[in-house]
Amino acid sequence: MQSLKILFLGNSFAEDTMQYAAEVAQSLGVSSVTLGLLYKGGCPIDFHYSHAVKDELEYEYRTNDGSGWTCTLDYTVNRAVNSEDWDWIAIQHGTRDDRRYTSPECYEKLAPLVDYLKSITPSKTKFAFNLTWLGEPDHPHHEILSYDKNTALMRKKLEEVTKDVIANTPQIDLLIPTGTAVENARTSAIGILTRDGYHLSLDKGRFIAALTLISTITQIPAERISWAPEGVDDYAVKVAVSAVKYAQQNPLAITKIDF
Repeated sequence: MQSLKILFLGNSFAEDTMQYAAEVAQSLGVSSVTLGLLYKGGCPIDFHYSHAVKDELEYEYRTNDGSGWTCTLDYTVNRAVNSEDWDWIAIQHGTRDDRRYTSPECYEKLAPLVDYLKSITPSKTKFAFNLTWLGEPDHPHHEILSYDKNTALMRKKLEEVTKDVIANTPQIDLLIPTGTAVENARTSAIGILTRDGYHLSLDKGRFIAALTLISTITQIPAERISWAPEGVDDYAVKVAVSAVKYAQQNPLAITKIDF
């Protein structure tokens, strides 16, 4: 692939997903990479929509051309969208109220947000929704506690809203099964994949997320990866590749990794 340009409208989970995206893309054979991340901690879709249509200076704008991340403060959605001829714009939800967004009402602004972004982007730009991961099941994080430590219930509600709402939003061209890949990897002996029970670990967790993102968008098989960050051994790479492949085959079902 000659080039890839991705803009991510997100939060700390987007930061986790994008951290190693340039290195992964280059390893998978993408010759030119341009990444943008509009970062606002915890920001949900309705806030993204409001910030976008009001052209508000609410974001850190982080960019990466393959040589590392740089950051500019006080950025608007419109300015970032118009800064490049993006191939993809990715979106995900936040957890501002300490719960994962599992009710259909949380996604009422998803279609209007994409419609607005479409109105200021080239017709070739496609839109992806990043499905994020659950917290560690046994960690006393506020999100897990808000579901009475019942991660199975939390997962079920996320699956329902994904099937019923997100996947049925015609403006969304692609689902990125990042959370499913992380859940798949947890069935192996890879170990803990978060650094605080919630955000991904700086090595294996973020690597799995980036590999899911880039492999899914480019359709380049994950097994072609030849790079991994420090702290990710050969076993973890093998688990990551399998976790991503299984997630792509079954985006809303956990697949056990038994090696």
